[in-house]
Amino acid sequence: MWGEWLDRIRQAAQTGVPLETERAVGENILCSSSMKEAMDLWRRVYENDAPWLESGRVKGMNLLPAICAEVARLVTLEFDWKVEGSGRAAFLNRQIKPVRQKLRQYLEYAVGKGGLVLKPYLFHGNILVEMVQADAFFPLETGPDGKITGAVFLEQIRRGEKCFTRLEEHRVAAEGVIVTNRAFTGSGSDLLAHEIPLDTLAEWEGMERQVLLQGRVSPLFVYLKMPFGNTVEPECVLGVSIAARAMELLEEADRQYSRLLWEYEGGELAVDADSTYLTGGRMPQTTRRLFRSLNTGADFYHVYNPDFRDESLRAGLNDLLRRIEFACGLSYGIISDPGQREMTATEIISAKQRLFSTVKEIQNVLEEALDELLDIMNYWADFLPGVPTGTYLAGYRWDDSIVVDTAAEKAQFLQEIAAGVRQPWEFRTRFLGETQEHAQKICCLAQRSQTGSTDNETPV
Repeated sequence: MWGEWLDRIRQAAQTGVPLETERAVGENILCSSSMKEAMDLWRRVYENDAPWLESGRVKGMNLLPAICAEVARLVTLEFDWKVEGSGRAAFLNRQIKPVRQKLRQYLEYAVGKGGLVLKPYLFHGNILVEMVQADAFFPLETGPDGKITGAVFLEQIRRGEKCFTRLEEHRVAAEGVIVTNRAFTGSGSDLLAHEIPLDTLAEWEGMERQVLLQGRVSPLFVYLKMPFGNTVEPECVLGVSIAARAMELLEEADRQYSRLLWEYEGGELAVDADSTYLTGGRMPQTTRRLFRSLNTGADFYHVYNPDFRDESLRAGLNDLLRRIEFACGLSYGIISDPGQREMTATEIISAKQRLFSTVKEIQNVLEEALDELLDIMNYWADFLPGVPTGTYLAGYRWDDSIVVDTAAEKAQFLQEIAAGVRQPWEFRTRFLGETQEHAQKICCLAQRSQTGSTDNETPV
């Protein structure tokens, strides 16, 4: 879809239509044809519509969405995000609740397609956040730090045979952020044929044609870029799918999986029998496969029951899955069968560390993106009457149990406390999330209760 829209917008620009948006988009989109093709491929594979599945002879395993779902789960496992510090912070904390609820779902799309845009906007006294997938926006400009500062966002609504398209352009200028909205209608391959007023559809009624938002020197959207190396176009500002380096392996895995399915289907039990020897001259009413007509007259019947070769096919498929895991920065056993091959302790630790690095890098870029998101939401909050002022402080909590065995670490802590190497309050700060001061007070009260002491000494 992304590549098709990119071609359509560029084609509209080349037709000489006197529209600034079309000319700018057509000339300045920061994406090459090779990157466009790669993004379309990632989208199709994610949606189980890969090119190698078109003939119908190859069955898809849906590996990419499975990988993305697992990675998103691990990234957001035990994730907590709070905003504290003032009345403004309390307001922002309420506004980010929908983002927390949808974050894991949309992170899957970002991991599979290379990125995600978070775009806050005002709606009836609240600040909502639109999550735009990688194939629904087009980068136009970047800042000195390489981050995207200008882009066009695409929204499409269908009404019967007609398609309505809205292009929302964001650009950062010296005087502020300029947001331009254009609406079009068309059908078939010419979806940008005619410009129409924004209030043609109820969904776009009330939108300004162009607005200047002063006092803002950075974009009003955040691009969450996946931290994977871009082997398609290293200098491109867009992120890449987690499986960008594993596309050929994914294709081979689907083909090997199809061979395995055919082995089970082609090796089903069958009886070739001469129907003239059967009662009534007809085959028994059972599965088509079990009884097949044999009219050679040479034999009364022949049983077809070959040995399955599934073990070798399964082993070959599992080897491909392990190669995919390595190429995607995952540990073995995420999609492969860990029981088919024994691993040494060193291999197990190395695989876990590889997965931990992948998850941690995504967490780092996600935390940075959420910080930028809060900054934009804080800017929009100034437009809402009655919202308190004040500063805010964002806190994040991430799970590290991928490489750390929490149960074993707790046991180790308790042993060290019993040996006098650690203090009890350290256990509470590490595993219960309490501050040092609060944990020390709790431990002090517990000690007094046990000893009957009334002194105010705090355990250290």
